[in-house]
Amino acid sequence: MDVWHIDNLVKEIERKGIASDREARSMARWIKEDILPFGNYKHVIGNESKGEALERILDRLVFGEPVQYIAGHAWFFGYKFKVNQSVLIPRPETEELVDWILKDFKTGDKSHLRILDIGTGSGCIALTLKKELGDQCTVVGIDISKKALEVATENALGLDVQMEWIEIDFLTSDGEISEPFNIIVSNPPYVGKNYISQQMVDLLTYEPEEALYPNHDDIDIFYRKISEWGGKLLVPNGVCYLEINEFRRESIETLFRANIWKNIEIKEDLQGLPRMLKATLS
Repeated sequence: MDVWHIDNLVKEIERKGIASDREARSMARWIKEDILPFGNYKHVIGNESKGEALERILDRLVFGEPVQYIAGHAWFFGYKFKVNQSVLIPRPETEELVDWILKDFKTGDKSHLRILDIGTGSGCIALTLKKELGDQCTVVGIDISKKALEVATENALGLDVQMEWIEIDFLTSDGEISEPFNIIVSNPPYVGKNYISQQMVDLLTYEPEEALYPNHDDIDIFYRKISEWGGKLLVPNGVCYLEINEFRRESIETLFRANIWKNIEIKEDLQGLPRMLKATLS
C-alpha cells in the first residue's frame, strides 16, 4: 500500500476480515491519526518501514487486540488516558455515568466534596471528575491491582492532577477506608464468564480478567457489598452511582431496595439499555 489514504486503510481492514463499515473506518482513523505518524494529511506516501509497521498493526488487529492497546491510549470525556492490558479500555457507557454525576454536582460548593472511585483501573472516572469538578473536591481511587494503579498514577501526572490512590481489595476490606464520602462511584467487575458467549469471551481476551469477571460464584458480589457497606462509606444522604450489567438490572436493584437506600434510579444508556444505577443513603 504505497499511497496511504483513509479509504485504502478501510479496504485493507475489511479485506483482512478485521472489521467492516463504521468500525473499519474508526480503526483506520486510529491507525492514521493515533498510531502511525500520518497527521491529518489526506494522502500520505508510505515508505517500506512504514509499510512493515502497518502490516504488524493489522496482524495484531487480526488476532483481536483492541486498537486502543496498540495505540497505548484511549480517549475518555475528551481526555487522553494511557491504557495497557493492566486496565480496561474506557467505554462510552462509563462516560455517561460520569456525565450523570457532573450534572448533579457541577454547581454548588465543592470544597467539602469527597468522592470514592471503587475499582479505578486507569483512573478515567476519578481523574475526569477531578478535572471537571476542580481542585476543591477530593477524589480517592482504589483498586486491587498494583499495575492498574501504576497506570492511573501516570494518567494523573499526564493530566496534572493531584490524586490519592489506595491499593486494596474492596471485597475483603474492613475499616481501611474510614473517612466518609459524599459520592461513591464504581464500574466494578460484573461479567459472568459462564453467562456470555465464547465469542464475547474471545473479544475480551486482552483485557484484565480481574476487572471484568468477579472472582466469586456471586456475580453481583461487588454490588452486594456496596449496598451493604454504603452506610459506612457515605455521609448521610450521600449518593452512589454504579455502572451495571443490563441483564442483572432487577437483581442489582433489589439489593439496594432491600438495604439502607432511597430514591433509587435506573438510567438507560444511549442504546436504550439499563446500564446505570443511582441510590441515595437513607
